[in-house]
Amino acid sequence: MFGSERSALLSAYEELLDKISEGKLKDTTEIRKVRERAAELYSDTLSLYHITRKLSKLLEQDVLADVEFSLSRVESLLTRTSDLYNIYLTEVQNELNVVIKKLTSISFIFLPITAIASIYAVSFQSVLSSLLSLGALEFTAPLVVLGVVLTVYLRKINWL
Repeated sequence: MFGSERSALLSAYEELLDKISEGKLKDTTEIRKVRERAAELYSDTLSLYHITRKLSKLLEQDVLADVEFSLSRVESLLTRTSDLYNIYLTEVQNELNVVIKKLTSISFIFLPITAIASIYAVSFQSVLSSLLSLGALEFTAPLVVLGVVLTVYLRKINWL
């Protein structure tokens, strides 16, 4: 009985590991279900272990060894389900890092544009006249070029 349940839990563990690595697992409900099944199996095996220890004088050593082996296997399954949580959380954190990387890239691109806007926001009445001056062109042209270069560079390194 315990061997087939252990095998079923092991295959469920492998399926969950594949889902996590492929990015198909979106929440922890399946992991919790496998963990609950493993905890139940651990509880049953631990009870069986204690019973066999009490009856050790009446049972053969092979039976005791089998129960101890089953208990150690179930303990390892319980540990593996904890590892599933860690792997899942690592994958979620990696996805979050990608999003933060893209947002950082976008804010980095808008820095030169923000500099231009802050200069002209100080004297809004003279924006039109200052845009037509040569000094404004000398100031804004490098910033626009810098924004375009940053965009091209960030796309080249796959940050956008």
